[in-house]
Amino acid sequence: MKLYHDLAEYYFTIEKCHRNINDDIHLIKELAANIPNPVLLDLGCGTGEHLNELYKCGFTCTGLDNSKNMLTHAKLRFPNAANFILSDITNFDFFENFDIVISLFGSFDYMIHDEDVDRVLWNTWRALKNNGFGLFEIWNAIPVREIKEKPLTTVSNVTYKNLTIKRERGFTLIPDNNKTIAQVDYRYTISDGNSTRHVKDKHIMRAFFKEEIEEFLHNNGFKIVTIYANSKKEPFIKTSNKLLIHFKKN
Repeated sequence: MKLYHDLAEYYFTIEKCHRNINDDIHLIKELAANIPNPVLLDLGCGTGEHLNELYKCGFTCTGLDNSKNMLTHAKLRFPNAANFILSDITNFDFFENFDIVISLFGSFDYMIHDEDVDRVLWNTWRALKNNGFGLFEIWNAIPVREIKEKPLTTVSNVTYKNLTIKRERGFTLIPDNNKTIAQVDYRYTISDGNSTRHVKDKHIMRAFFKEEIEEFLHNNGFKIVTIYANSKKEPFIKTSNKLLIHFKKN
């Protein structure tokens, strides 16, 4: 997954044109409004932009990511924002340390196996204080299954320092009767005006039906509060691309 390693320096520039993270920050602040001095864990924190904004709002933050390159840039850019930890999100172990656990930008969708889904959710349950809550962003299976296949098409053109970066994306549904798994293909064209290089990248990711993720959450000790379509709090409907799930520890 070259986006998180070879292209880590450009990661947030590439991703930010697809959404406004201020919407995420506003929602997290709203949900945490009654928590004094909130302590937050970010699973798949990337290069730390969310955590830096939350830190400026008075949150005490910890960020986990399994990419050393991503965390290198997070620490360089935001040295005071969080305690950044190199770790796979299936393999963390805290006990009642956090008021809030978040997982955004599709990090959860790399949990292909049921055992990994349960491991992340159980570890999240342990990490949360009593009455703590989670906010997880997850792909909705219905649009993925309906579309099945999408060719590479340009989804963004961005500028980073002296570089222009074009991103193309497509996906193919992988046949599986029990799970919704897709191969997501990317092609990046990176140019400095004098030379151009092309980077191909492949990600295997899983989407979930609403009822499917509800069962996983229930079985791991959580109660769902609300499911949104996005961090603007638009209501989730059957054809929404994502589920943004606000859940609480029972």
